[in-house]
Amino acid sequence: MIAPDDVPKTDGGDKTRAALERFALEAAADAAAFDEGYHALNAVFGPRGEIERAEVLHRWSSGPRFPPEAWPARIQSSYHMVLARDRTQQGALAGVRDCFVTLDLAARRCVALLSHTLVLPPYRRSGLAALLRAAPVGLCRQALTAAGLDPSTSEIILFAEMEPAVAEEPDTIIRLLAYGRAGFSVIPPALFPYVQPDFRDLVTLGVPPAPIPLLAVIRQVGEETRRTIPRARAEGCLRQIHAIHACDNRPEDIQAFQDHTARALSRASGKEIPLLPLPVGTDALAALGPLVRSEVLARYPERWRRVELEDPADERAAIAAAWPRLT
Repeated sequence: MIAPDDVPKTDGGDKTRAALERFALEAAADAAAFDEGYHALNAVFGPRGEIERAEVLHRWSSGPRFPPEAWPARIQSSYHMVLARDRTQQGALAGVRDCFVTLDLAARRCVALLSHTLVLPPYRRSGLAALLRAAPVGLCRQALTAAGLDPSTSEIILFAEMEPAVAEEPDTIIRLLAYGRAGFSVIPPALFPYVQPDFRDLVTLGVPPAPIPLLAVIRQVGEETRRTIPRARAEGCLRQIHAIHACDNRPEDIQAFQDHTARALSRASGKEIPLLPLPVGTDALAALGPLVRSEVLARYPERWRRVELEDPADERAAIAAAWPRLT
């Protein structure tokens, strides 16, 4: 499933090479494997309301899906769960990664929406996290090959939804640091104000949708050092990601969220969109500057923000004080 070159050199090294030898990555191919992986994910993400119900993901596991016929793009989406097993411990579960893989055959583009990554406590700092970050690359290659496309001449994009940097929430910064090492960049929120849909049963609740503003964090596989993304590729990523959401949510809501992002993107000049680097090495603190919460949320309607905006300068100062090694 994973090749050594799928892990960028900046996220590799001896630890990752050892992890490739130690861990086997396999798809959850039956109900027992799915239940094992879901139980591990739900134990961590369930209490925070950050994972779909098991029956929803079971439905996705039954095979590829398409958005409703009225949806403007014919995009195939499929759900995948990957289990990491420790070869030195009789195949004990070490970690789980799940994601959605989407195909736009006409564009020869495969976009993977990254959902959850979990490394169980005994396996932290083992190099496994780097493998799980890269595992969707292999899934994309498989999907392209199955569709009759050559992965070497097709676009493969990994797309992660991430919270902005908040000094009081260390995980937000840890994730950005980790994905920076893994070859990811950010589409600027000023040009790509992405939102995650409201997954609640809005009809039953009788409330308007309350989407969650998030950073669009991407890896252009094979082009990790590229500092821009073609406008057409960014537009395609937006369509493919929201095609997933349109399968289980009201299409009119998803279309409105997509239009919100597309309007901002249409104001960009030129065919290339500049990317924001994620924090890596000595430039880490400077890279976090435009990614602080108030800086990001200012790009969204007030009704979607959920928190009062602070002074971005104060937020940057708080991060510098809490993370002195980043300076």
